[in-house]
Amino acid sequence: MTMDCGRVKKQAINEEGKNIATIETAPWYVTILKLQKKASKPYYFFWCGGTIIAPNVVISEAHCFWVKGMLSNQISIEDGLYKITVGKYDRNFTILNDEFTQIIDVEMIYKPKGYNVDSTAVHSDNIAVIILASKVSFSNGVVPACIDWNSKYTVQEGAQGKAFFWEQEGYCNITKNDTQSLNLLEKSFTYMNINDCRGFYYKGEDLTYDKFCAASKLGKKICPYGTSGQGLSFLYSNSYFLTGILSLKSIQNNYTVHGFTDIKYHIQWIREILNKHLTVNSCVLPVIEGVVYSYEGSNDILSHGTLINHHLTVIENCEHGYHKAYPKAFRYCLGKGKWLSNSDQLCFKMCPPLESDSLDFKCSFNGKYASCSNLSIPDTIATPSCKATYTAPNGQEDTPLELRCQSNGMWNKQLYKCIPYCGRTYVKSEVLIENGEKARVGTAPWNVGIYRFNRKNSIHEMICGGTVIAPNLVISAAHCFWNLHMSSKIISIKDGLYKIAVGKYDRNFTIIDNEFTQILNVEMIYVHEGYYGSSSFYADDIAIIVLPNRLFFSNGVAPICIDWNDKYNVVNGDNGKVVGWGRTEKDIPSPILLEASLPYINHSTCQKMFTGGFELFVTIDKFCAGSSVVSGQSVGRGDSGAGLCFFHYDSYYLTGVVSVKDPDSNKYIAVFTEIKYHIQWIRGLYTRYN
Repeated sequence: MTMDCGRVKKQAINEEGKNIATIETAPWYVTILKLQKKASKPYYFFWCGGTIIAPNVVISEAHCFWVKGMLSNQISIEDGLYKITVGKYDRNFTILNDEFTQIIDVEMIYKPKGYNVDSTAVHSDNIAVIILASKVSFSNGVVPACIDWNSKYTVQEGAQGKAFFWEQEGYCNITKNDTQSLNLLEKSFTYMNINDCRGFYYKGEDLTYDKFCAASKLGKKICPYGTSGQGLSFLYSNSYFLTGILSLKSIQNNYTVHGFTDIKYHIQWIREILNKHLTVNSCVLPVIEGVVYSYEGSNDILSHGTLINHHLTVIENCEHGYHKAYPKAFRYCLGKGKWLSNSDQLCFKMCPPLESDSLDFKCSFNGKYASCSNLSIPDTIATPSCKATYTAPNGQEDTPLELRCQSNGMWNKQLYKCIPYCGRTYVKSEVLIENGEKARVGTAPWNVGIYRFNRKNSIHEMICGGTVIAPNLVISAAHCFWNLHMSSKIISIKDGLYKIAVGKYDRNFTIIDNEFTQILNVEMIYVHEGYYGSSSFYADDIAIIVLPNRLFFSNGVAPICIDWNDKYNVVNGDNGKVVGWGRTEKDIPSPILLEASLPYINHSTCQKMFTGGFELFVTIDKFCAGSSVVSGQSVGRGDSGAGLCFFHYDSYYLTGVVSVKDPDSNKYIAVFTEIKYHIQWIRGLYTRYN
C-alpha cells in the first residue's frame, strides 16, 4: 500500500453557511479518545485532535498528555488509556460512520524535552508524536497530511489554511451522556503576522519562538473541548501540508484567533521518531526538487512522502521545466528507510526561453546549435544582439554580452534592452508631390493608415493618418474620432470598429503590400480632454491610439522620434516631411502613399496669412506648413492626423499633426497641432503603456 499525502477527493458541503466535513473531505483528521476509568462503567470520551502523517504516526499537542510530575518525555501506553479514530465524522465513539472508520490503540507518545508546563515558557514546544499499535489502512477516506521535510514552502501573510473542528451547540460539555451527533466543520484560517496577534492574548509571552497565529472567519462557534492538537494545513502543489498544531485559543474573541505550534521548528525531532517507528519493510519517497515518481508501466504520479514497500522499484522522471541528466533513473527500496539509486542529481532546472522585442539571440550547447525560444538546459550559451532598427545602450555592442544557463534555472546575467532607432528612413527617398510617384518602402516607416469599418458595405475605409511613437502607441488627430455625443474622451474599442495599418503603401485595406505590412486592432483611443471640435476652433486636436498588441519593428516599420526635452527648434522656411493618402490636386483620394516637403510657418506668421475668421482656427497650439508659391505640395482631405516631421542631426522628429485647412483661401497652407504644446500629456500616456 502506498501513501499519497495531502490529497482531498471531495470538498466540504456548505449548508446554512457552514462547511460540513463529510467522507473523504477530512482524510487526515484524527480524533483522540481517552478512557474514563473512574466511572462505574468505563467509557471513552472525546479528548483531543490530531493529524495522521504516516501509517502509524499521528501529530498532536503535548499538553493533551501532560500530567503533573511527569518525568519522562516518552510515555508507553499499555492499558488502553488512549485510542485514535480516523475516517470518523460523528463525535459519538459508538458510531462507525462507514468502511473508512478505524479505531486503533495508542502504543507510545513522545513530547519534546523543552515542553514544561511549570516553566515560564508555558506553551513552547507544545507538540507530541503519537505512535500507534497498528498501522492505519489508507484509502480515499483516510489519507495522511504531507510534511515539508526540506522547508521548501513558506506561508505568506494572508494565506488561507484549513482545519477541522466540532460545531458547538450549547455549552459543548463532553460527558459520558454526550451522544448527540454534532457536525465536523471545515474551517478556513488566515495566516497572521505574529506581532498583530499578540494583542489577542493576555500574556504576550504565551506566543513563544515556535508559534504563529491564524484567524478564522466569524460564524458558528467551534467546540473548545477536544480541539487542542488539531492540525492546520496549507495547500501547495495540489497537496495539503501540515503547518501548525493548535496550542492557544483567544477567549477574548470567541475563539476566532488561535496560536499554533509551527512544526518547522520541530521537523528534525519528528523525523528522528518517524524513522525509528516506520515499518522496517518500507521507504519514504524523498522530496527532491523537480523529480516526479511513478511505478514502472504506470502514469500515476506518486507524491513526495509516499511510503513504498520493501523490494519495490520506483521510476524517476523530471517535471516540465527541468532537464533530465540521465536517460533512465530509478530507486529501489532496501527497507528500513534506505534506498538504492542509480543516479545522483537527476533533474536540473532549465532556464526560461529568451524573448525580447529588441534583441535577437543565438544559442549553443557544447558547441552545437540550440534553440533559444525553448527552455535551455544548464551550460547553454546565449549571445544576444540588437534587432534591425535597434541600437545597444551605452556602447554595449563594444563589449558583447554572453549568457550562460546555470543549474539553478537562471541565466547568469541580466539582458539589456536595445533602444529603437527612431526617425530613421531606410531607403534613399525622393521628394514626392501630390501628383508624383508613390512613396518607396522605408521612406516614412512611422506612417500609419487608420481604417474604420463601414457596416453598410462591410468595408474598412481609410479615415485618417497617424504616426507610430512606440510599439503600441500611435498619434493622430482628435477630430478623426470625436463627435458631439461622446460621453467620454477615453474610447474603448471592443467591436473592431477601428484598425491601423503600418508598412502599407496601397490605400486598399485588403492589399498586403509587402513583408513589412502589419494590420492591428485598436484597443483604446485617448482624445485630448480639451478638444471640443469646431466650437473651440479645433484647439487640442490630438489623440493617442493604444494598440492591444505590439508592432514588430523592421526596416519598413519604425517609430518617429519625439523631442521630449524641447531640444530642437524649427524656424520659418525649414522643410518638413509628410506622407499620406489624401486627395490629390485632381480632388480624388490617392490610391497610393504620397510624400510632400512642406516649409514651416510659425504661429504668429500663420495667423496673419488668414482672414475672414479662419485665423481663429490657428489656436495657441498650432503652426502652419505649406507654400502659396509652390503648388502641388500640400496635404489634402484624408491626410488628417498624419505627422509632419523635421530632420535634426540624423533623425526625423514629429513636430505636428495635420489638423485643418481653410477651404476658401491659401489651399496649399495647412494648420498643424504642435506636439510640444502637448508633450506632458503625451509623456503621461507613453509612460503608462511603456
